[in-house]
Formats: sequence, C-alpha cells, structure tokens
Amino acid sequence: MLIGLSALSFSYRCGLIGRGTFRVVSHPLDVEDIITLATRAGLQSVEFPLSLLPDLSPDRLHALRDRLSLSGLMPVVDSDIVDVQLLRAHIPAAAMLGARVLRVLISPVLEGYRRPFTDNWPAHLADIAERLRAVTELASEHNVVLAVENHQDATSADLAELCAAVDSPAIGVCFDAVNCLVVGETPYAAAERLGPLIRNVHLADYETYPTSQGWRLVRCALGEGDLDIRRLLGIIEQSAPEITCQIELVSHSARHVRILDDDWWQGYPPCDVREVLPVLRLFAQTMRLRDDDWRTPWERGAGEEQISLYEDQQYAASLAYLRAIGILPRL
Repeated sequence: MLIGLSALSFSYRCGLIGRGTFRVVSHPLDVEDIITLATRAGLQSVEFPLSLLPDLSPDRLHALRDRLSLSGLMPVVDSDIVDVQLLRAHIPAAAMLGARVLRVLISPVLEGYRRPFTDNWPAHLADIAERLRAVTELASEHNVVLAVENHQDATSADLAELCAAVDSPAIGVCFDAVNCLVVGETPYAAAERLGPLIRNVHLADYETYPTSQGWRLVRCALGEGDLDIRRLLGIIEQSAPEITCQIELVSHSARHVRILDDDWWQGYPPCDVREVLPVLRLFAQTMRLRDDDWRTPWERGAGEEQISLYEDQQYAASLAYLRAIGILPRL
C-alpha cells in the first residue's frame, strides 16, 4: 500500500475554502508545495485536483511529471462530477503526469441528503454510467482508471452497481472511509464489499457528536478519532495491497448526518433496520455530549494563523500515528 498525501488535507492553505471571500488564505500552497510536504515525510504518493494547476499545457504537465518521478511519488489526480467533455481533457492530462488513477464524483450531494438533488437516484446513476461509458475507451487508451468516489452520496451498493453497469477495467472506486458513515454504512463492511474494485483510498478519521437528528462528524488527526484504522487497512490490504492510500483530512465544516430524520431517508430505497444498526452502534459509542463544542477553527471564525496551524498539527499527528502503528517507517 502506497501511503500518500491528498492536497485536500490542506484545503484551507491551498485556498480551496474561502475562495472569493475575505477569509481566503493570503498565500495559498500550490502543487509543488504539496509535493514537498509529501517528500519530506517520506510518503510514496500524492493526490491533487487538476484545477490546482494554472493550466494543462503539455510543457507544464511533463515538467511536473519529472518532478514527481524524481521525488518518488505516484500521482493521483482529481477531476469533478463526471462530465464527458471535461474528462476528454483530464484523461490525457492525467496520463501525461504519469497518473494511473483519476478520481471522479457522481453528484454534488453532501451529508447523504439526496432528496433535494433528485427524486430518482437510480435514474441519476444510470445517467452517470452512460457518461462513463462514453470515455472508457479513451481512458483505456491512456492506461488511466476512472475511480468513482463515495463522496457523501453513494453507498457501496451504488458504486458496485455503477461499476457493473459500465463493465470496464477502466472504471473503479475511490474509497473514502469516513464518507461511508454519511450514507449509513460502516467503512469496514463497505471496504469488504468493494475490495476488488478499489483503486485509491482516502484515509481520514472523525469525532462523533450527537444531535437531535443524528450525529455530526468532525475531522481530526488519524488515530485521534473513532475510526479503527488498523482494522480498515487490514481489510483493504487483503484485496488491494498495491493501491495508493491518501491521508485526506478534508472538511473544515462538520458533516451533519441526519439519519434519525424521516426526510433524510426519502432519498433512499426501503431497507431493513438491521442494515443500519452497525453504523448506529458505531455512532452511539461516542462519549461526547450534544452540548460539547464540535466546531473547527474555521467554523469558530478563527484567523489564518490558527486555521493553518490546525491543518499542520493534524497532518503531523497523522504521520506520527501511522509511524507508531507500523504503516509508515519511523524516521
């Protein structure tokens, strides 16, 4: 397993949150900075959105490929919600960078709340499958796999169904451990179901805070939250031992999973309550109280220095944890 760094761990310092407002970081990190952070930590991979690059000119992409190669880093790159025209540009760009995995999304849904987005989720999945089929030949020609992420919207069953519908080796899954919880699944069961399809992993941890409608999931350093990371990595390694696994401590805004709200369930097919009991048990194990302050520095309105320090400290603590459990070598 190639442990890497996702630029989204520094979503504030990369200028990806607060854009267009007075709160945006004054001197954003670029892809070169992310590569430097990963190299200094002795990581083996790096992931970043193609939108972080000023342009996708061949000269820029070849120069960046050389830098990645010299640094010993396997690149993974991100596109956006599946768009045929965009992917026709992003697939060759990924190949020019030496990336074998291009992450894509299937909707703008957050917090598992599908109902405002569509009243026909299966039809939406069918449309996404059709779009993916339109670019699988191009992806195969460039030896690039389109890895569809469970981005707070799709269940493991959705992703398995989507991959089966497209039926191409150019389609796989980008598995986000915490996002499984947002749609009512444990990451362990989802990883077991998707194992052979997984082409990239987003590794995060979370703290759980109860609410009247469900629970809030708040970012934290690896090893400091409620996720059993050793168990999860053990499951993934059994079926996909050679894949890239990115440290991605992404969201500065808590994700409110309103799983106890009837309206939240309107976006999902009927299910046996026993199917969601495992995730409810995980949530219920939290020792945090409803009145505890769950807000991140961003949500508290903190300034640039404090938010930047928050990202830096969580990244450093995550590296230390992975070294302590033997996933990364000790320096």
